[in-house]
Amino acid sequence: MERMCETLQRQEQLPTILVVEDSLTQAKRLERLLRQNGYDVNLARNGALGLEAARRVRPTVVISDVMMPEMDGFEMCRALKADRELREIPVVLLTSLSDPKDVICGLQCGADNFLTKPYDDAHLLRRLKHIETNLELRRAGQAQMTVEVFFAGQYHKLTADRIQIIDLLLSTFEAAVLQNNQLQKLTGDYRNALDDVKRAQANFQTLMETTADAVVVVGSDGNVRYANPAAELLFDRSGSEMMGRPFLFDVDEEGNREIAIPRGKGEPLVGDMRVVSSNWDGEIVRLATIRDITEMVHLRKRLEIEAITDALTGLYNRRGFLALGEKALSLADRMGFDALCLFADLDGFKAVNDSYGHDEGDRVLIKTAAVLREIFREADIIGRVGGDEFAVLVIHGGFEGPDVDAIRRRLDDALRSVRDSDCPHCLSMSLGHRVRRHGENLSLTDLMAAADQKMYEQKEARRRASAERES
Repeated sequence: MERMCETLQRQEQLPTILVVEDSLTQAKRLERLLRQNGYDVNLARNGALGLEAARRVRPTVVISDVMMPEMDGFEMCRALKADRELREIPVVLLTSLSDPKDVICGLQCGADNFLTKPYDDAHLLRRLKHIETNLELRRAGQAQMTVEVFFAGQYHKLTADRIQIIDLLLSTFEAAVLQNNQLQKLTGDYRNALDDVKRAQANFQTLMETTADAVVVVGSDGNVRYANPAAELLFDRSGSEMMGRPFLFDVDEEGNREIAIPRGKGEPLVGDMRVVSSNWDGEIVRLATIRDITEMVHLRKRLEIEAITDALTGLYNRRGFLALGEKALSLADRMGFDALCLFADLDGFKAVNDSYGHDEGDRVLIKTAAVLREIFREADIIGRVGGDEFAVLVIHGGFEGPDVDAIRRRLDDALRSVRDSDCPHCLSMSLGHRVRRHGENLSLTDLMAAADQKMYEQKEARRRASAERES
């Protein structure tokens, strides 16, 4: 009757679990799990403190780590089982079961269950329910038995009751089954992962062999580790010739840049090379991908030229003249040179267009451009900056500079020879100029404006002179 009353009292109380664990993180995790599932929880940081707590709170079950400072789990369990007041409390030991002797130690110290680390939450809760169910059978008491076994090269004397032995062995068997299931799952996962790796390798091989971009792997010693078929075509060398030899280009810095790829004959190819760090067979390497952009570079250069060139005459257009002229003036500043800007337009050009049409006007402009090329040097910058307006920039280092009057005479003679040959029009140009001395703070636009003003003055002077002759 008294035993029944004790049973009813225990059922009305929350089951109390004493967790003995030196890792605060593990202890708090286990405490949270147990409280969420209807258990009261007490914590102790080692076996000695766990023994004191067990005497104080009389827990329903003790869950203890094995490896702890001051007093390990085996010692604490042995002390609990030696105490008449505490021996009926089931003890669950947390262990990795890495050594079979753990089972013998558990039997010798009187442990009731093993729980393998890392444990599954659901498995732990099932073990606790199992222990609670069998608790009354254990309290009913059974005669202990003493047996001597030979295990792991030693004789071991074990004193325990049958239920304790069965529970402990069942828990170890269950742990072994769980580990085996996990191992089988891991084996399956490993096989699946291996299949994935094989597929990835096949895909990588296909990608490397079919991509149009050259791919070269360069080791830390600067030698080539791998070159795909596209690299063989681009560099006109077989993979065996490239492997184990220094790469043609420096790949120490990551990023992308254009490179000139030498060929046996003809102009070099232009490649866009991108370099990144990567891991190749456990080695940190440089992965270089090179794309042939020769045609694109040629097209880009043509577009750049067209953007600054007058399509009709082949001279620089206004944009090109200003851009190149400013660079030339900057160079003159650094070299201590002077600069001469000439500004000219064709006299009577509107009458040519009106009388003979724009096609004939275009022929006049083309012939004028040819005259300017003949008179000035290749280093001089010549531009068509308006409909019939032309500008020339001459950089010189002499004290006096070019003779503008001589230039004007040569220009008139050249235009006259064009008219005498196959042009029915009397070609002439009005010309103005402005010299910028070294150190003078004038932009190219300022020079052009000043030369244009001089040209206008010359044109007006010619008109007045012509009007006086006619009168």
